[in-house]
Amino acid sequence: MINIVCLKWGTKYGPDYVNKLYAALGRNTTYEFKFHCFTEDPSQLNSEIIIHPLPFNTLEGWWNKLYLFSNDIPIPKGEKIFFIDLDTLIVNNIDNLLTYDCKSIIVLRDLYTGIASSVIGNDNVGSGLMAWYHGDYETIWNTFVKNPDAAIKSVHPHGDQKWVQKYAILRQYWQDAFPDKVVSFKVHCNKGLPSEASIVCYHGRPSIPESAHQRNTVWKFDIMPQAWVLNHWKE
Repeated sequence: MINIVCLKWGTKYGPDYVNKLYAALGRNTTYEFKFHCFTEDPSQLNSEIIIHPLPFNTLEGWWNKLYLFSNDIPIPKGEKIFFIDLDTLIVNNIDNLLTYDCKSIIVLRDLYTGIASSVIGNDNVGSGLMAWYHGDYETIWNTFVKNPDAAIKSVHPHGDQKWVQKYAILRQYWQDAFPDKVVSFKVHCNKGLPSEASIVCYHGRPSIPESAHQRNTVWKFDIMPQAWVLNHWKE
C-alpha cells in the first residue's frame, strides 16, 4: 500500500484542492493507495480521505510540512510516504513515480534553477513533491522542533525546503529520475501542457484556477489562459 500525503493549513487552499487532488490521483494510478490529509480543519473533505490533526498550532503554513518527518505521525515506520503539495496537477499516469525505490529521499530540484539569479547552483531543494521511507529522516523534524523560532530565522527568507536541504544531505531529484515527467506550470506550460508531463507543479502565482481562466503576467513569465487545466482539476 502506498501512503500519499498532503497538508492543508489555514485558508489559502480550500477543501476543493484536497478533494480534486484525491480524485486526480485515483484517475492516474493503477495502484491501491491511502490518501492522508494533515489539517486543522477537515470540514468538507471527501469521506474516503484519512484525516490527521496538526498538533503544533503555533506553526504556520509550510513549516507544518516538517512535522511529516516526525516519528509520531500515524504511518508505520518503514513504509513509503509520497508527499504532494495541494497546488499540484496530476495530468497523466504516475505509477512509476509512486513505486520508485528511493534509496534516499527524492525531492524537486528548485523549479527556478537556471532562471532566477537567487537560485545559485543546481542542488537546491523544492519540497512540493517528495518521497521517503518513514523514519529515515526524523532528524529533519527533531532538530527543528527543539527551537522552531531559531530554525526559521536561520533559513530566512527561505522556507521549509531550505531546512530539508540542510538535513537531507543524501538526496535525489525527480527531474533526474524522471526527465520531463515533473514540470513547473510557469516555466514549462506557457505553450500548453508538455506531452510527456505527468505532474505539473504550481509555485506562487498563478493559482490553479487562475491559470485556467485568465492571462497571467508574473515576473518574466507571460502566460495565456490554459483551458486544459480544467480537464485535470476536477472531482
